[in-house]
Amino acid sequence: MAHELWDLYDARGQKTGRTMIRGQEVPAGLYHLAVHIWPINDKGEYLIQRRAPTVQWSPNLWAATGGSAVSGEDALSAGLRELREELGYRAAAQEMALLAHLRRSSSFCSVFTISLNCDASAFVLQKEEVSAVRWCSQAQIMRMVADNAFYNYGDSYFRMLFAGSGSRR
Repeated sequence: MAHELWDLYDARGQKTGRTMIRGQEVPAGLYHLAVHIWPINDKGEYLIQRRAPTVQWSPNLWAATGGSAVSGEDALSAGLRELREELGYRAAAQEMALLAHLRRSSSFCSVFTISLNCDASAFVLQKEEVSAVRWCSQAQIMRMVADNAFYNYGDSYFRMLFAGSGSRR
């Protein structure tokens, strides 16, 4: 079985030329590239997904669509791949809007939005990763965060998401 490789970046977001194997601890002072994709419909609702019970990180928790870039991918390519793999949606690059590029504890996370208007049942879910999807308002998401049913990305993250994505509608 081949291991998934991740590129490693320095604190300025520059590739170091080094890689790591997914599942290993990110070396101190280095970062990998992650992506979050937030589909938003014309009602201002966000498509969220419940993580499958078998995933290693936060099983059964609701979260954003996303994942980590594999070696050689940039953030946009990784975002397009994650949408295709997890939701069965083939987006064009120009549909994706970069909302933020955040440095977190061991990753750089590029946050994208995309305008989508379809019923949640239209998505073809990657059963190994995603057990359900649904459209939710900002208030519903924040209630789920408070109830520990949705992954808490942090207050500043949600403020950035909700303020920045409002202009997409």
